[in-house]
Amino acid sequence: MKKRISLFFEYSLFWMIFFIIGRLIFLAYNYPFTGKLTFSEFFLANIYGLRLDLSLTGYIMGIVGLTFVFTSFSKGKILYKILSPFTYIFLFIFSFIIISDCELYRNWGFRMDSTPLLYLRTPSEAIASVNAWMIVMLILFMLIFFLASAWVFHKFFKNKIIQLPANNYISALIFLFISSSMILPIRGGVGIAPINVGMVYFSKTNYANNAAVNVVWNVGYSLANLKSTNKSFNFMDDKKADKTFANLYSENGETKKLINTDKPNVVIIILESFTSKIIGVLGGRPEVTPNFNKLSHEGILFDNFYASGDRSDKGIVAILSGYPAQPTSSIIKSPQKTQNLPYLSRMLAKIDYSTSFYYGGDINFANMRSYFANGGFNTVTKDDFKKSDCNSKWGVHDHIMFNKLLDDIDKENQKFFKVLFTLSSHEPFDVPMKTIINGDDEDNKFLNSAYYTDKCIGKFFDKAQKRDWWKNTIFILVADHGVRLPDNTPINSILKFKIPMLFLGGALTKQDTVIHTYGSQIDIPKTLLTQLGIKNDKYRFSKNLLSKTSPSFAFFSYNNGFGFVSDSLQLVHDNVTNKYTTDIGSTEKNKDTLKACLQVLINDFNNR
Repeated sequence: MKKRISLFFEYSLFWMIFFIIGRLIFLAYNYPFTGKLTFSEFFLANIYGLRLDLSLTGYIMGIVGLTFVFTSFSKGKILYKILSPFTYIFLFIFSFIIISDCELYRNWGFRMDSTPLLYLRTPSEAIASVNAWMIVMLILFMLIFFLASAWVFHKFFKNKIIQLPANNYISALIFLFISSSMILPIRGGVGIAPINVGMVYFSKTNYANNAAVNVVWNVGYSLANLKSTNKSFNFMDDKKADKTFANLYSENGETKKLINTDKPNVVIIILESFTSKIIGVLGGRPEVTPNFNKLSHEGILFDNFYASGDRSDKGIVAILSGYPAQPTSSIIKSPQKTQNLPYLSRMLAKIDYSTSFYYGGDINFANMRSYFANGGFNTVTKDDFKKSDCNSKWGVHDHIMFNKLLDDIDKENQKFFKVLFTLSSHEPFDVPMKTIINGDDEDNKFLNSAYYTDKCIGKFFDKAQKRDWWKNTIFILVADHGVRLPDNTPINSILKFKIPMLFLGGALTKQDTVIHTYGSQIDIPKTLLTQLGIKNDKYRFSKNLLSKTSPSFAFFSYNNGFGFVSDSLQLVHDNVTNKYTTDIGSTEKNKDTLKACLQVLINDFNNR
């Protein structure tokens, strides 16, 4: 039995080495990019990449472990007859992916995923786009890599496997346990967030992050999510959709200047689950957020503001990249797509702003690491705090994060752009505070957690307003998304998407002002950049809410549905039933406009 266990782990090591060599081949093939890496980046790309290597090896060994279970009562010849073709088949497939990816990356700039499958629909065009000699060379490289790997397997494993003696049921039980334990490397450990490609991102250098990715794992992940990420919505001819969309976003006119300096510091505070239903000045429950209500009279409140989507990952991308949420996918899960998005951080970094993202939780959650790495952010997460500070299920509570933000701002010696994402108002709603809003039901626990975050906001701004940097700083407070709580609001209700947005800070020229224009999170980039006098034409889906001729509407999406709201229209479409679940004040033209918005968005998503 010891020989079988030893063989199992030796075979695991074989696959790990295979994937490491595959990464080195990628780095060697793309030497023009590799040569620009520092030694540290080169080294860390290989170290961080081991996480996905181990995950993929876990998938393989989970299957292999089961073959060990079923062949425990037989001699090694039976196991070899199963394991050898299994190995050769996967070596061939993996070698093909690894070598093909080397050339594809050189041309496309991202690691292979399901995208090449789109070109297989027209194979003649796909082949025509590649030099014949290059195809021959790639095939030759692939065969060399495959045959060399197959030879190593044959040389070092054949006799060991064949010579294995038969075992008993104890061996079968042990390998059943080992096989089931492969779930740990497969999901990347026991943490809240399962492994994703963003977990190997470590650098501000895009190529270094890409080099760390196990391309075979990436292809498998992409194929597993192909159905949800590659669906098209063809309601009309693309030209008509583009024209309808362009007409909707036409904007010319004077902008209200609300900032008294050209280059203010900018801080965006993203509030977890802060629905309008808990904001008194927006018609919600005034007792839950007294500090926000008070601050709203000291700044500029947008009272017809909506979330772009229904999840944090979608809200973050909408706020910082002006990119709308999609009904059946999330662009943050595709780093090769997010690297092509515009980022507020990168635009401000060009004019010498420092850029930082603060989150008290796991930066790997929902693939956020890759998004913020692509955006060039310095990140502050729970990993930067003492264990004693990580006393929430999600990580570090909001009062600690606000104190950290304040301390870091005090130390800044240049213009800064900082983003803080709160987390304490996320379920399970455990907060380090004496209960203010009583009740053990879900609604009251949520309301109590929101009260705690609001209390943190109040204390933070009491201190911030006394700092010297206050007069040159603007703050944007906005929720990441709405939520069904309280009152269990339906998933497709327009009310569920209504959220607060508030501008604050000493750099504002006005206070106690309310903007009634309808907008959403995706409008933040163009609104902010226009105030700063920065060109913002890359934000195709964003509009300037402070323009006197700004179109007044908000577009949003939820799980396989989407909607549109303005002062005279409420329209929500369910894609599953292909019916409108809300239809107030619409015309056929309005419905075409709504569908054009989604069609243009998904076409853009699929083409990134």
